[in-house]
Amino acid sequence: GINAEYGGEDEEEEEDVEEKMSEKEEVREDEEDEEEKAEYESDGSTDEDETKSDPFRECFDSDTPLIPEERREYTTTGNTLYNIQKTNNATSSTGDIRTLADMRGFGIEPSLLVQWESTTKQIASKGPLKPVSNALFPYLLNYNDMLYSGSTFENQPELLKLLALHSLNHVFKTRKIILKNNAKVAKGSTESPRDQGFTRPKVLLLFPFRNVAHKFVQQVFKLALGGTKKQISNRKRFEEEYGPDSVEKPNLSKSLSYQRLFLGNNDDFFTLGMAFSKNSVKLYTDFYNSDIIVASPLGLRNVIGAEGDKVRDYDFLSSIEVLGMFMCDVFLMQNWEHLLHSLEFTNLKPEQNRDIDFSRVKSWVLEGQGAEFRQNLLFSAFSCPEINSLFAANCKNHRGAVKVAPLSQQGVLSGILHPVRQVFSRMPDRKSGQTALDYMTTQRFESFIHSVLPRYRSPDLRSIVIVIPSYFDFVKVRNHFKRESSSFAQLSEYSSNRSVTNVRRGFAEGTFKYLLTTERFFFFKRYTLKNVGHVVFYEAPLHAECYTHYLNMLHTAPDHTATLLYCKLDGTKLERIVGEKQCRLLINSTQTTHMIVSQ
Repeated sequence: GINAEYGGEDEEEEEDVEEKMSEKEEVREDEEDEEEKAEYESDGSTDEDETKSDPFRECFDSDTPLIPEERREYTTTGNTLYNIQKTNNATSSTGDIRTLADMRGFGIEPSLLVQWESTTKQIASKGPLKPVSNALFPYLLNYNDMLYSGSTFENQPELLKLLALHSLNHVFKTRKIILKNNAKVAKGSTESPRDQGFTRPKVLLLFPFRNVAHKFVQQVFKLALGGTKKQISNRKRFEEEYGPDSVEKPNLSKSLSYQRLFLGNNDDFFTLGMAFSKNSVKLYTDFYNSDIIVASPLGLRNVIGAEGDKVRDYDFLSSIEVLGMFMCDVFLMQNWEHLLHSLEFTNLKPEQNRDIDFSRVKSWVLEGQGAEFRQNLLFSAFSCPEINSLFAANCKNHRGAVKVAPLSQQGVLSGILHPVRQVFSRMPDRKSGQTALDYMTTQRFESFIHSVLPRYRSPDLRSIVIVIPSYFDFVKVRNHFKRESSSFAQLSEYSSNRSVTNVRRGFAEGTFKYLLTTERFFFFKRYTLKNVGHVVFYEAPLHAECYTHYLNMLHTAPDHTATLLYCKLDGTKLERIVGEKQCRLLINSTQTTHMIVSQ
């Protein structure tokens, strides 16, 4: 059980001899744990003292199962920068946190606060927190579920630092409580403290690429190690497998956002266990001996397996208390099903008894209420129905939920470099009794075929790019073009490099009239096409940059046009393109066609 694990772990054999923990080091680690136990025996503090103003204690120190209740409606508040929505049951014990001084007194481990101050170059208690920390810290510390939809490349380092601080604080507090209770038991206490879960891992963090995971772990090193002489096992291996290539150069032909996202190790298949002791940080630990698990959705799904697989393992997810999903907007472009599949196997009762000391397992864990105590943290560049649905269906924290978003969207029309006539074609309103799914699929297809496509049937119109965000819709439109024997080619995320080259050349030479493509193809490739005459968007893309990317290819055409098919349910996506004010006009107007000409 966890008691045994914190008393000294069994190390898996390492291939790299230089990184292998020596027997002497393992013995010293055991001695460190014993020293910590001795400190807890003699420190004179009481549980009551540690409970004061400590949301960790408020959330996880309870041994009473919950009475089920439905999550209440959201109420909206805000400040000058963010729109904030809270459920009525969202706790708010920490109040406003604006400076380092405000962070003190709310249960954050002192060593972490010292390193936070050092790494942020704040002067004592006077240094103000950055706006994003100021906005999010209260909800992190209160263990509310949180959806933050304002992630950018500029605030990414601060978000990763926040996530590292919160994760380490949770792990260090968990370890401290267990070791203190171990000391009491060693002294002969007859009371059996309920301070554990089924398995050791308490924090699960999902990242889209190794380069983002690398940045996070670097923040962990800064906060966990500081100026100490703590040892890091397998650091060399970690840098080789997750770090940047020293000779890699940015692809200057691509957009800045593409360079920022994909520069470095952009492999999306990985898992990494991390364990912490008083004077060491261990990487590549076995999951059952880990405190934090860092993974990609694809890497985690591979470990979990699927029904019918001979080898499956997900018991290590049975006691997760903090679940972070970073850059959810990128998960949408990878494979959303991998993420949903992984969440299905989190906080389930374990299939095997892995030396569990049931006398020390918390009652609410035994009752199968781990999901109601788990804090879920979602970070994304934007909000969309898929992310909102995941947040509503899978995030059930009994301390309530909070949504934080930028106050307004400016849109991306200013990024269009040349005057382009843009037509926004509105779908008919949903019929009575028609489901949202049928409306967004069947009705959209019919509106495209009968209202939008006929405008581009003229033989005089050529070089038409049709951008279709969903691959399922892409297949439906492609099959229609095949039935009509239309002159077209296709580019999708599944196209081979040879096919991409041939199609781009053929399109530039005018070999075919239409080019069907997907948003995922744009996201992962960002190719520029030559001789584009017209652009049609089957639906507003999730990433607003996709819109400007294709419209900026139109500057060589004399009568270039762009058309976007939309409906009322596309509001959040449309707002990211045209801005809040223009979006409100498009959604509420009774007209079916609107035109904007970028200057």
